[in-house]
Amino acid sequence: MPDVAHRLNWITCRFDDMSPHQVYSLLKLRQQIFIIEQECIFPEIDGLDPVCLHVLALDGDEVLAAARIVGPGLDPDHVEQGDRPAIGRVVTSEVLRGQGIGRELMSLAIETCEQDFAGKPIYLNAQLYLRGLYQSLGFVQFGDEYDEDGIAHISMERPA
Repeated sequence: MPDVAHRLNWITCRFDDMSPHQVYSLLKLRQQIFIIEQECIFPEIDGLDPVCLHVLALDGDEVLAAARIVGPGLDPDHVEQGDRPAIGRVVTSEVLRGQGIGRELMSLAIETCEQDFAGKPIYLNAQLYLRGLYQSLGFVQFGDEYDEDGIAHISMERPA
């Protein structure tokens, strides 16, 4: 997919606003990366998508990068999120890696949080190896490293 990054259409939407093909493509991408590539068996379809905002990078109807914004207090598995919005399920297709798309995706997700949840810090449950990227975007680690589904993670917050 040469120059696919230049063709990307960035949208922010609710789950119900996605076409069936976009939903399928999003779930397929997350399955490919989180379950197959990272060899992590966990309930990726967790029931939260319908109540979240989604930032998507589309090539036509194909989702090539995505992040999910969980409203404050909606994720029962991450009570440490508290009354902050959280950015999660951050994923970039293999064909886009190394092109700055992850940073662009996170910047748009942060911007969306700042618009929709003004004045609130942003929570992030981050894979440890991405700490530097998230720190460069203003996130600060709190607490100790922990294991989630066999992968080292840290909790981070971006102050309001």
